[in-house]
Amino acid sequence: MKKLLVALPILALLILVPSASANDKDNHKTKVVTLPVGEVVNKDYFAFGDIVEVSGTVNGDVYAFGGQVLVDGKVNGDLIAAGGMVNISGDVSQDLRVGGGQITISGQIGRNVTVGGGNVEFTNDATVRGSILAGAGNVTLASPVGTNVKIGAGNLTISNKIDGDVEAGVGDLRLTSKAKVAGNLTYWSDQQASIDEHALVSGEITKKSAPNIAKPSARGIFGGFAAFKIISTAIGLVSTFVLGLILIRFFPKFSSAAVNTLNKRPLASLGIGFLTLVATPIIFVLLLITVIGVPIALILLAFYLISLYLARLFVMFWVGAAISARTGRKLHQVWVFIIGLILYYVVTLIPVVGGITTFLVVTFGLGAFLITKRDTYLATRKSSLY
Repeated sequence: MKKLLVALPILALLILVPSASANDKDNHKTKVVTLPVGEVVNKDYFAFGDIVEVSGTVNGDVYAFGGQVLVDGKVNGDLIAAGGMVNISGDVSQDLRVGGGQITISGQIGRNVTVGGGNVEFTNDATVRGSILAGAGNVTLASPVGTNVKIGAGNLTISNKIDGDVEAGVGDLRLTSKAKVAGNLTYWSDQQASIDEHALVSGEITKKSAPNIAKPSARGIFGGFAAFKIISTAIGLVSTFVLGLILIRFFPKFSSAAVNTLNKRPLASLGIGFLTLVATPIIFVLLLITVIGVPIALILLAFYLISLYLARLFVMFWVGAAISARTGRKLHQVWVFIIGLILYYVVTLIPVVGGITTFLVVTFGLGAFLITKRDTYLATRKSSLY
């Protein structure tokens, strides 16, 4: 389970890569990653590319992601794979976890299978010695299964021996003449299952109606939204306050410099902030498409999100300082920040106005942050030369 949790963020990002690459075939050469027949890897194996082929032997876990993933070798560990089309015809000694558009499993799986995709097919050449947990649009289960099966699918067809219970939430369920269920068959559906007269179910067959989900009232939706808004605002207020205190305590000069940038160069702050706000997501996507740029893309995304959050703080300092100057009183930097913080959160509670305010605050603050960061770097570099 720990390996699956580690791999999920990678899966989510890299499943997007094949579709983007397919739309841009003419602009780059197809990247093929191959572990050839006869080659042995005595550690975990990682493969990323437009086409990934694993035909050798891996004495460890395999992580394979790409537009097409073909595994016909031997994996003496877990196999975690994702892609537009995934074909597993080799041997996997332990667990198989796979996600994709079209998934075909025709190999020998030593333990359990967890699969999610558009169309999933277990052929009659496959063997699953453990259990199956699947979610897909269409599932064809023609392989023998060693223990239990749990499936959620639009259409499910079973045509082999299941040495355990079957639980399925389906639109349509069909058991062919070759289906043999050693345990109970329980399914949730609005349709009656189609069970061939020669199919065998040793346990009980239980049909349950799909649960009726009560539609929430308009009043309930509004109340839930209002409660969420209040709670999220309160959490945001406290976390922003704490972060502001950290800036004051450890980076007072930089905070003051960012406020000074907003005073002297507001238009430049707005322009650079807007350009960064728009351009960064585009650069992020382009890096993802290149596949090898994924690590850089993730670092860029992290820096981008952190910068967006910090950007608001500098505008709060700026607004608080402006109000303090108007009153003619010299306040401590903490009180200056608190004034800007409270004013910002009060304004953001106003419908429409709040959204526009947040956008402008982030844009101005982001530009000021980047300009100040650049000026600080240039000043530091210049001083180090003398």
